[in-house]
Amino acid sequence: MPKSGKHKKERAADFTKAKLKLGKGKQVANNATNTSFSAKSIALPNQSLSEAPKSAPTSRRNLTLSELLVQTRHYSVPVKREALVEIHQLLLSHPFLLQQHLLPLSNSLAHLVGDASGSVRAEVRKVLEHIAEVLPRTSFVSISNTLVLFTLSALSSLDDPVRIDALKVIDILLATIPDDLVRGIDPSRPLTSSSSSSTFAPDTSTSSSSSDSSTSGSRILESLLSLLKIRLSSSASSGTAIATDLSPEARLKVLGTLERVLRVVGQKERGTEAEEPWYLRGAFDSEQAYEDFLAGFEGTARRSRRVVRMREEMEGVQVEAFDAAFGVGGAALGLAECGLFTPPATPTASTSASASPQPTLLSFLHPTLLSSFLDSAPTAFTPTSVASTSTGPTHHLGTVSSVLSISRELFTRELASSSSSSAGPARKMLLALLTHASPYFPFGSSDALSAGASTGSKKQQQADEEHFREMNLAFAELSSLLVLTSAGAGRGTREKGKGKRGEKEREKEERVEEVVLERVQEWVVAALRGELTTPASPLGQPLTPSHFLSLTPTLWALLNQPSASRANEVWNAAVEYAVKSGVSAGEGERKGVAKRLAGEFVARGVLIHSSPSYTSPFSLPTTPAFPSSLSNPNAKNIKANAAARWVAGLPKWLWECGQQGEAREEDMEFILMVLLKLLQQGSSGPVPSAALLSLAPVLAPFFHLSHPTRGSFPGPITKLPATSEVRKKALEVVWWMERVASEEDASEAAREGVVALRVAADRAAA
Repeated sequence: MPKSGKHKKERAADFTKAKLKLGKGKQVANNATNTSFSAKSIALPNQSLSEAPKSAPTSRRNLTLSELLVQTRHYSVPVKREALVEIHQLLLSHPFLLQQHLLPLSNSLAHLVGDASGSVRAEVRKVLEHIAEVLPRTSFVSISNTLVLFTLSALSSLDDPVRIDALKVIDILLATIPDDLVRGIDPSRPLTSSSSSSTFAPDTSTSSSSSDSSTSGSRILESLLSLLKIRLSSSASSGTAIATDLSPEARLKVLGTLERVLRVVGQKERGTEAEEPWYLRGAFDSEQAYEDFLAGFEGTARRSRRVVRMREEMEGVQVEAFDAAFGVGGAALGLAECGLFTPPATPTASTSASASPQPTLLSFLHPTLLSSFLDSAPTAFTPTSVASTSTGPTHHLGTVSSVLSISRELFTRELASSSSSSAGPARKMLLALLTHASPYFPFGSSDALSAGASTGSKKQQQADEEHFREMNLAFAELSSLLVLTSAGAGRGTREKGKGKRGEKEREKEERVEEVVLERVQEWVVAALRGELTTPASPLGQPLTPSHFLSLTPTLWALLNQPSASRANEVWNAAVEYAVKSGVSAGEGERKGVAKRLAGEFVARGVLIHSSPSYTSPFSLPTTPAFPSSLSNPNAKNIKANAAARWVAGLPKWLWECGQQGEAREEDMEFILMVLLKLLQQGSSGPVPSAALLSLAPVLAPFFHLSHPTRGSFPGPITKLPATSEVRKKALEVVWWMERVASEEDASEAAREGVVALRVAADRAAA
């Protein structure tokens, strides 16, 4: 059947080409899509057609701070980075914008702490550092909770760069609001895994309004421990850990942040008691004797601060009604019977508590610290590694430094208190650490430093030397803890470890202790005498006041070692440092601090023997004998006796402090207090009465100076106000010298010197 014409035409149309006509446009296809559009406005971000109010500052792109904050939530990394850069520039040029946009700005920065882009996180830290510098502390505390929350979230990231940058944010917060950030951390408190709340939070009921701020520190500490893969709970389901291992750089950063957190906690708890000689607590048979001994060394200002602190720590009692206290027969009854007060309720012991001691933060961290030290120490203390550190210490060296600093904070907290129940296990952990660390001590020997002296600038060499010295100080303080706790721990070891195994353990501990003490003593004596030479300090490194303060526990431990000759060597070096330290050494308020700290240590070492409760083995050297006259400090018999040399220099120290007036009033009060105590002890004290009376002619110029050619001049004491405590104590010293001269069998020259001292004191008071 033939096809129809219609089908033929349709078939032919598919293959025919349309003819174009001149002047006619090309015909649009039937299936073409219309792409035309119309708009009523044009959006140009870089060329805004609207003008901002004159009162609103704008950036280089003509954007206000509010508009830039909107761009921080953009998905594009360059947009967010550019917005943060312009925000920083606006805050620098217009500081008043910070207070106006503080809340939205802090929220935007908090959300970007854990951003995936490293450049964005770097700009966030720059803005945060600027805010921390210019913003008042109270205002910064108000926005810290949001920052801490998002920083903790960033710490749980699987990417090392994000976690490292989050730790840098914590360092910024630690430098700005340290006390508020570590609130709630108590490393000495036993840790339990049963509670669902924060493990490190204190056992006090706090209100809901302050719960976030009081536990921010504990949450930060738990996050740091989780980064180190430390589980605080016994069950695997409730423990927290990061699924991936940390890189060496990230591990170092975590340990460094943990070190700074624990240091801030320690400084916050010590407060004004930072210079308290806790190492002397074990030298007395009771806590009360230790407190009484310290009270005698406190000046008027320190004593008033101590009384205020004791009042704040005292618990109040409930006072009953007036009628109940003074009813009929109240005068004949006791206070408790007449209802004057109700004694505080004594806490009842929990029957469900376990008899075994609960683990502390030290017990959780010790395996990680020890393994980190063993992994990094062999690489860190090789000459090649020191020589290759042209830009600073390597990751291994920084890890060792952080391990030693963290160990010093934790072991000092555990072992410094005599009432600590975990002293035995803590001492075993300390012994294990010192056993592995002692072969490398002193850290940064001269060979290693000489190998690295050819690379790097002199400033970098000095920084490296200071880095090594801090590590040596930490090791020395740890060794002192081992010695100071040896007596108490030894008794417990003898009770528990009977038999051959216990004897072998004790012999091993004694050998380690002997080796550690020998190495530490050589370094400490050289440091006190300024004989530690380095490429940057060929004439010897000076010992700063803070370094000497951290060495005082080590000095006391070395003084109580079994060898009397070695103890005398340490004592002579300590006295030599106290005598040679300058009164004007230092800057500003730190002038003479080294001499004051060394003088306090020597004074305690001299006067502690007069206490009937003193039980430590250290005693003052008996040979050579104490000279009977101290009028000439350059005499050979005085230089041969360390204690006599220091006592003979007290009048000179008093005169030099008096020349500086009221600025050194506390030092003058301390010197006079030492002289007063020595005079009150009389012949039973460590210094003979005849030697003390021989100081009268040297003390007279402090009151009034009579020069043979220039005439008479008033002494430094006349520069002080009449109500000064120094004036009162100086007159007490004169009165006691007169009393000792009248009671003792004093020589005629000594009596004449005391009379001249009284005349000078009367002329100064006139």
